[in-house]
Amino acid sequence: MQQRLGKLESLMQDAETRGICTDYASVSRHVIATYLVAAQHDRDHVEEVREIFQQVWWIKKTDPKEADVLPWNELRACIDVADHAIAELETQLSGKITLASPPDFSKGTVTLDSAYYRLDGKPVFPHSLVWLPADPDYMHALGHIGGIFYQLTNLRSDESVAVRTLEGLAKRTETDVSQNAAPLVHLLGHAPAKWMTQTHPEISQGKRNFTKYDIDNPLVRDWLNRLCEAVLPVVAQAAGGQPQVHLLANEPHFATKKRGWLAANGVSEITMQKYRQWLAAKYSNVDTLNRSHGKSYAAFSEVTIEMPIDPTLRGTAVWYDWCRFNMDRVNDWFAFLKETTQRHDPERSPVSIKTLGHTLCSSDRDGGMDIEFLTRLQDIPGSDLRVVPQGATFYGKNEDGRDTETGWASRYAYLWVDQSMVLDFTKSLCPNRPFYDSEWHGFGTVSWRHYRLNRQYVRSAMWLAFSHGMGLINPWLWGRKMDGSLSDKADHIGELATQPIAVDAYGRVMKELNAHAEDVVAAVPSRRDILIFYCEDSAIQDAQYMEHVTEIYEALKLTNRKIGFVTVTDLDSVAEASRVIVIPPTVFISDDSFAILKKLRNGGAHMVVFEGERCFRKNELGAQRSDVGELTVDADMRVAPVLEMTEEFERTLPPAAAMPLEITVTNERGEKAYGVFVSQSVHPQTGVVSIVLNNVGNSLRRVRLRPVANKSGMMIDMIEKRRVGGTIEMKPCDVRLLKAKLQ
Repeated sequence: MQQRLGKLESLMQDAETRGICTDYASVSRHVIATYLVAAQHDRDHVEEVREIFQQVWWIKKTDPKEADVLPWNELRACIDVADHAIAELETQLSGKITLASPPDFSKGTVTLDSAYYRLDGKPVFPHSLVWLPADPDYMHALGHIGGIFYQLTNLRSDESVAVRTLEGLAKRTETDVSQNAAPLVHLLGHAPAKWMTQTHPEISQGKRNFTKYDIDNPLVRDWLNRLCEAVLPVVAQAAGGQPQVHLLANEPHFATKKRGWLAANGVSEITMQKYRQWLAAKYSNVDTLNRSHGKSYAAFSEVTIEMPIDPTLRGTAVWYDWCRFNMDRVNDWFAFLKETTQRHDPERSPVSIKTLGHTLCSSDRDGGMDIEFLTRLQDIPGSDLRVVPQGATFYGKNEDGRDTETGWASRYAYLWVDQSMVLDFTKSLCPNRPFYDSEWHGFGTVSWRHYRLNRQYVRSAMWLAFSHGMGLINPWLWGRKMDGSLSDKADHIGELATQPIAVDAYGRVMKELNAHAEDVVAAVPSRRDILIFYCEDSAIQDAQYMEHVTEIYEALKLTNRKIGFVTVTDLDSVAEASRVIVIPPTVFISDDSFAILKKLRNGGAHMVVFEGERCFRKNELGAQRSDVGELTVDADMRVAPVLEMTEEFERTLPPAAAMPLEITVTNERGEKAYGVFVSQSVHPQTGVVSIVLNNVGNSLRRVRLRPVANKSGMMIDMIEKRRVGGTIEMKPCDVRLLKAKLQ
């Protein structure tokens, strides 16, 4: 290892004297230096490592010698990192490739402009690992996002924040600013102080995992107001003009159905009283409520509902009203948090929420998360999305994709649907806002680990994220202290703290993405021509609805058309016949929403419906619709296996708008194949065509690119700055950024 490190250093010096980019090699040098210290510490403290690994409940399912072999695995991985960096530098020095220099985040002015951050006027993708040390070497290699964490535990019993605490937050912020960390993300935690629960134990009623108090209790809101009043002006002053973000919550969830996540904690009496008031406002008189719910209440004050709610009620008015109320109260909570943080921040910095990444794709809607409302509420929509590679070991849940014939692993190198679907949904509703994944789970999570992550997967998954509209990212997680020891705040077995190759790949790909940020930004569709109609009424009432939506989305994505989503809120804005509205099986829909759909169809909108005989049969409360009426459509399809639906879409959908290049994808036998995502964009001034190709499939693909309209030209691989031909072979996880000047 030391021999290789010496050779790497020598090559870097040679390259620097010749003006050749060494930014990527510098990541590898930092990773190697970091893990040499870590490996030695792991060898010298094997019992400490074993104890940290044993924090996970599934430790008995892992190799019992994992802690013993860890330092040697880390050294072997460092040798791989060095060999990769040396080979790349030698190719650069030979003149065969030229790598673009990435921007230097340690200097310059960072601003937020519409959908992206900019560094000295050029688009960039801020990034950093969760828990990354605020050290210049770490930040140069792995990212420059900064910020603080604060919560009600900082509020003393006299409802003030200690001067020492404020000074510490200010000092951390000033340190970040001195290193040009940006944006500064201020995460608001939701754990109460001990004195609060002792004095007012009722605030714990209805608590959940990360929100450990009753969000409807006015005491909590008063305390949060006082906390923000004390902290945010101090932090804003320390930040100066550096851009800031208020991250309002970590993975909020308020599940209320039986066997839901901590739903057994129930809800408070304050919440139940709010529910009664909500019902009174909706139904006006109790007789109307009784007819809807099938009850015989004498007054709204008598309304009761068993908590957790029985999921067998799904499809009824009782289920719908409770889920809709739960969403409304959570919406009100986040509106309060946004208003409070911005009122006490002199800069009125944008807000974001780290929603659970599976919130959209999941069939659950009893957790209070109104996806459309919260997406629009956030100035910077956010989440913690997951991507899962082939070869991952699943522990206890989310063991999807295991079927060798029908699961995702039978088609793809990694599970990509969750991430892409959330990004497409968000960018459809809010195209001019950045997306922030503040806990990206492409390297591992509670449900899976991969002990030998490879750089090809890391690169492909992150290119896919940013070419779909990701704006800034904090992957989960960095788990080592500066002395090389593992942090005891998590288990870390199979995490980034033990995987030099994955960390090296992450640091390198973020430099690559930033070096080509303008082309990556251009790959995100500014207009989406195929729009999936998302109906919240059916998402609440129909347990199969989101499963069908996800499958239809996946099938459409494989066509490489510009896929998006539309809700009833925006239906009027997509009335032109050149756009197609795809309607999944939508059994439940309100009268108002159904009327808008019919009006849109009568206006000439192109519609494809799935299982039309089932659609629109019930209103949002589950009551049978007496007269569905006429809604003629252009095609009526059936839910089927994904590839069958893809082929049907290609026969059914109207032709796509002409693009400069005709691009076809085949397998090794020359047969039409899927799995390579393709985007084309044309520079409005120069006419140069940018093409992003990303093979998420699990086997080799051949991509053929031919100019249309009798044009010709030269194609350049922009990553390596070399000419390429019109046919490209792509292994799984291969990524290409091409440019063509056609004449």
